[in-house]
Amino acid sequence: MENITFKISNECIGCKACVNVAQDNWGMSGSKAFVKKQPENEEEIKLCKQAMKVCPVNAISSEQGDSNITPVLSKSNIKATLDKHPQLKQILFDLSPKFRKLQNPAMYNTLARFATFEDAARLSGMSICEILHTLNKAIGTDKKLAASMPECISKNQTEDILTGEEITWEESSERYIYNNDTAPELIQKISHILPEQNIVIISVDKPDLVLKTAEGLNFKYSIEQNKEYRVSIFNPQKEQKLDWKDRKEEFDVLDVRSMMTDPFDIIIKKAYEIEDDSGFVLVQQFEPFPLINMLNEMGFESITEKKTPNEVRVYFHKKQIQKNKSSEDKDKPSVVIQSATPVAYPVIMRLLQSEKIRSSITIKELKVWEETEKHLGWIVNGKADISFSALITSVKLKDVDVKLPAMFVWDNFYILTRDHNAKNLKDLSGKKIYTPLFEEAPPAKITNYIIRAKGLNPDDFKLVFGEPFGRPEIIYRDFITGKAETVILREPEASYAIKAMEKAGIPISIISYNKIWNEINEDYGSFPNAGIVIKGEFTRNYPELTKVLLEELKNAINWVNNNKKEAAKLSFDLMRQPVENIELFLNRVKFEYVEGDELVRKVSDYFDIMHKNNVVPQEIDKEFIGKFKL
Repeated sequence: MENITFKISNECIGCKACVNVAQDNWGMSGSKAFVKKQPENEEEIKLCKQAMKVCPVNAISSEQGDSNITPVLSKSNIKATLDKHPQLKQILFDLSPKFRKLQNPAMYNTLARFATFEDAARLSGMSICEILHTLNKAIGTDKKLAASMPECISKNQTEDILTGEEITWEESSERYIYNNDTAPELIQKISHILPEQNIVIISVDKPDLVLKTAEGLNFKYSIEQNKEYRVSIFNPQKEQKLDWKDRKEEFDVLDVRSMMTDPFDIIIKKAYEIEDDSGFVLVQQFEPFPLINMLNEMGFESITEKKTPNEVRVYFHKKQIQKNKSSEDKDKPSVVIQSATPVAYPVIMRLLQSEKIRSSITIKELKVWEETEKHLGWIVNGKADISFSALITSVKLKDVDVKLPAMFVWDNFYILTRDHNAKNLKDLSGKKIYTPLFEEAPPAKITNYIIRAKGLNPDDFKLVFGEPFGRPEIIYRDFITGKAETVILREPEASYAIKAMEKAGIPISIISYNKIWNEINEDYGSFPNAGIVIKGEFTRNYPELTKVLLEELKNAINWVNNNKKEAAKLSFDLMRQPVENIELFLNRVKFEYVEGDELVRKVSDYFDIMHKNNVVPQEIDKEFIGKFKL
C-alpha cells in the first residue's frame, strides 16, 4: 500500500466536498474541515486523492508518508506533539470539552507546555488508551502504537524524583487550591510569577503537573505532605532589562492557527495594547507579510522563525519612542472601531497605517464582524466610535446620535448564474436565487423592486434564504461547489466566485445591479453602498480629529485605487483569499470618496427611490438627511 499522508491548509472554506467524498477520513469542526484519520487501505487512499481533486480552493495537499514518524505515547509532551502534528489539535479538542481550554493561546502555551498525555487523561477523566489510539490513528501510527504496548502507556520515571528543596524565600499569604478544575488556570498563574515572587498551592493529590511546570521554568519549589500536599513555588530570577531579542521568548504568545474566526481584530487589538519596549509572539501557519508590514508601520520591529511546516513564529517588539508628554497626548481619545462590510477591508488596512491616525487616537478595540447584523447593536448602544457600514442599514439609525459624513463604496451587488446563456433578469425567471439575509431585508426587497420595475412578476422568481439568515460566505461556497446555480453576491465574494469559476473552467453569467438600476432610473449613475459612521458625541468633542480622520480616509481610498496590487498584498491576510482574487476584486469594485452637498443629493435621491418602491418603509426627512453632513 502506498505510504501517503494528507493535510489541509487554512484556505479551507468549509464546503464539505472532501467530507462528502471520503467521510471516513475527513470531518468538520466548526466551519473548517480536518483530517480525522489517515487512509489505511487502497480504497481510502483513492477516496482521499479524489477529495483533494474536488477541493475548489486547492486547500488539500499530500506527501509521501514518513516511515520514521514515532507514535504519540503516554509520556509524550502535549505541546511538542501538537506543534509537530498541528492537525491533531482539533482532534484532541473534540475528544473532551476540557481539552477545548487549550484553544486559548495563553492556556496552550502554559498548560500544554509542561503536560503529558498521561496528565491529559487524568485531568479529563478519559482513558489514556482512548486518547492515544485516536491521535495515532490520525497520523497513521496506530500500528506502531499497538506494537509498543504496554510501554506506550508507561509514565515518565522522572516524575518520582521531583522532590523540591527547603524554603529559603519569603512566602505570599495567598493560598490556591489545586484540582482537575483549577489546574489550567493555576498552571498559567505559575508561568507568570514575577521575579522574586512566590505562590503557595494546596492539593489533596500529588500535583505532578504543578511540579513539572516549576521544574520546567527553573523555579525553586518546596513540597510537603501531611494530610494534603503543600507546594511553595518561588521565581528566583532577578529583574533585569535585556535586549528584546534575548527576552523574546518571554513575550505573550498569540496562537491564531486554530481560530475559527478571522484573527485580524484580535491581533490589532493586541498590538495596540503593547507598551513600548515590550512585545508579543504571533503563531501562524504562514508568514503574514501584510500584517508584518502593517505593524512595522505602527512602530514594531520583528523577527520571523519557521519552526515547522505549519508553524511560523513572528516575534513583534514595540520600539521605545522618546516623546514629550503634552496636554494633547493626555487628551488622546481611546476609540472602538468596527466593520461589518468586507468590501472596506483594504481601505481600513491602509487607514490603520496612517501616522496621523496612530498619533491621534488609541484603538481600544477593533472588531471585524462576520455576522454583519450584530454591528448595529454597537452603533445604537454607543459602543462603537467609528463604524464602516452599508448605507441601507442607516435607516435604522434615524433616532441614533451618529453622523455618516462620507460614502466610498458604490454599486457592489451582482447576480451570478451557472446558466451562461442568461443575459438579463427575464432569463432567470423560474430559477431559485440564493439571497443574502432574509425576506424583509434590503437585498431581497431591492431585487423584488427591480424585478417589478422591469415589468416582470416577482412570483416567477424564487428567492431562497439560509437559516436563520443567508450568509454571503455560505452563498459563495454553495455557488462554486454547485449546490446553488444562481446567487446574489456582494463584493468581494462576487469576485472570489468569479475567480474560482474561471479557474475551474466553468462559464457563468454576471448580471450587474447597477446596470439594471440605470435602465430603470435613467442617468442615475452609481448608487451608494457603504461608508463611514461616526458617533455624534465624537464629532462634537473632537471636531479637528474628525477632519483628520476623514482626510486620512480619503487618502487611504486614493492609495488603494492607485496601488491595487500592493493593496491586495496588504489585505490578503485579513480577507483570507489569495492575492490574485483580491486584486480582481479591487479591479471590479468602485471606491470613490464622496461627502458634503454631493453626498446629501445622492443619498436623498437614493432613499427617495427606495421609499417610493417600498424598499424602505420610513419617509426620509430633513433631520435624517442632516446626518450625512458635518
